[in-house]
Amino acid sequence: MKAWILNKFGYDGINLREVDKPVAGFGEVVIRVLACGICYRDIIDIQGGFKYTVLPTVPGHEICGVVEQIGEKVENLSKGDIVISRHGAFCGKCELCLSGNDNLCITAPQKFVHSIPGGYAEYVKAPESAFEKIPPTLHKKFSPAELSTIFCAVGTAFRALVSQAQVKPGDTVLITGAGGGVGVHAVQIAKFLGAYTIAITTSTEKAERLKLLGADEVILATKQNLRFNEQVMSITGGRGVDAVIENTGSIGLEAAIRSLKIGGTLVLVGNIKVDRYPLNPGMVITRELKLKGTVGITHNELQNLFKVLEYSNIKPIVHAEFPLENMMDAHKYLTEGKTFGRIALKPT
Repeated sequence: MKAWILNKFGYDGINLREVDKPVAGFGEVVIRVLACGICYRDIIDIQGGFKYTVLPTVPGHEICGVVEQIGEKVENLSKGDIVISRHGAFCGKCELCLSGNDNLCITAPQKFVHSIPGGYAEYVKAPESAFEKIPPTLHKKFSPAELSTIFCAVGTAFRALVSQAQVKPGDTVLITGAGGGVGVHAVQIAKFLGAYTIAITTSTEKAERLKLLGADEVILATKQNLRFNEQVMSITGGRGVDAVIENTGSIGLEAAIRSLKIGGTLVLVGNIKVDRYPLNPGMVITRELKLKGTVGITHNELQNLFKVLEYSNIKPIVHAEFPLENMMDAHKYLTEGKTFGRIALKPT
């Protein structure tokens, strides 16, 4: 089979090769990849942002595929099932899993890319708990590329808004990096929840498209001037927003925090630059701000999201699809900021 093998960190350390097709072991399944979404984390993975990554590996953690082979003691998946990947496996038995936080499981160490090869390949092998079965209604409604975005891009936005920020009708929500893979879905979900939605983008081309998705206000920030909090405060009459979904990390974090109302909640979703941010503790203390992180989506939350996707107008947005062989072109396209939503790789 063909796979992009990362032998050393950096783009000079990755190449497309013919390798042996994986064989399912105990509790494992092999899936034939139908599509693999490209997340900004993929760039960080390749560049070595996660130092504990075991090399060689294969990038890609947003996989949609069909189960082709099952190993011994596989209980919940069958050949022919259409599945999407989680970020990795979960044990279902530890304190975190039993409390409903299986997205944070640390007992099962198998994570795509970091410890098991990912989806920039024709086939992927992993423990069965690393995959979620797609309801038939959804694999009839959406393409494989669209399905590949559901766990990471759509699911992360859903968890951030529903579980972490606890957005309710009438709230005002600010979404940074709104034209990106998580941002375009956060805009749709925020409107579905009944929130007044303010979107931040650096692209004039994306501004009108964000309004079509449901953004009530779009603020055009520049990469040189990200003090959008002044415009947010003007829009909200000096009150600030109830919640911020922050998709850029340190790049927009200062203005995002300053956009919050007293007692507001910021959920940190994305991190384009792997660096540190000098937080002002006094601002957090005196305004009683809530700063939260979020990663992926839990199994139970995902089942709820499946129902929302089935009965609502929320749609996974895939800007473009690239052949597996054109991974380098796809990454260049992403870093140039040309995407509106996700892009995906498809084996030919």
